[in-house]
Amino acid sequence: MKKEILYYQMLNIGIKVKKIKDIDIKLDKIIEKYYGRNIYFNPYLNSKNRLVRMIIEGEFPTVEEWNKIAEEEGYLSHISLEYIGECNWKELKIKLIKEIKQILLE
Repeated sequence: MKKEILYYQMLNIGIKVKKIKDIDIKLDKIIEKYYGRNIYFNPYLNSKNRLVRMIIEGEFPTVEEWNKIAEEEGYLSHISLEYIGECNWKELKIKLIKEIKQILLE
């Protein structure tokens, strides 16, 4: 739904414009936090989260294993992950392990 239509509908039920804009800003912050700055990175985050689960379960896949999983389950290929993450497969594994350790220390 477009924001303009949402604003119009909210105005019709008596919500003031300032309140609408406050809600809109909060909603944008929630969306940005969940999806990152670019919604197109959602497939990247989904793929990365799947890899994190695999690391936690005790095994990081080889490139060949990951590409098979990615094809079957709808994740990004290793090439796409390397490109977006700006690193090679081994560096990606190291980054993910560091992220896991950082989260566990928080």
